[in-house]
Amino acid sequence: MEAREVLRSLEAEGVLSGLRQLRPRRWSAAVEPGNIRRLAERMGSLKAHFSALTCIDLGDRFELIYHFDLEGELVNVSTLVPKALPALPSIADIHPPADFYEREVAEMFGVKFEGAPRSGRLLLPEDWPPGEYPLRRW
Repeated sequence: MEAREVLRSLEAEGVLSGLRQLRPRRWSAAVEPGNIRRLAERMGSLKAHFSALTCIDLGDRFELIYHFDLEGELVNVSTLVPKALPALPSIADIHPPADFYEREVAEMFGVKFEGAPRSGRLLLPEDWPPGEYPLRRW
């Protein structure tokens, strides 16, 4: 099954929404926070490679973009979480490379990843003040 067909089937199932082909081999879509693990499981079953996780502070919410490589096609899937309650389920048990990115986003923005296999400091010094997130726009 081609990447295009896989992505369209994920949209038909309600896992993804707003699927767009931005240019050849580059896709964009959205996912509800409650469907993150379902998306990760499906991508894992298709042998998609998790590439990165990006976080953007939009003021009152965060946009998190999950980047996958599916059969040579780049798939960027975004979700929004409120800054007042920034939490998402972890996908690190499904895609182990996500562990590093989730820890980085947690440390830099304060987004909590529920069920994450590891926590603790990654980049900031041990004496960094709790509750201060260096990449947040206040």
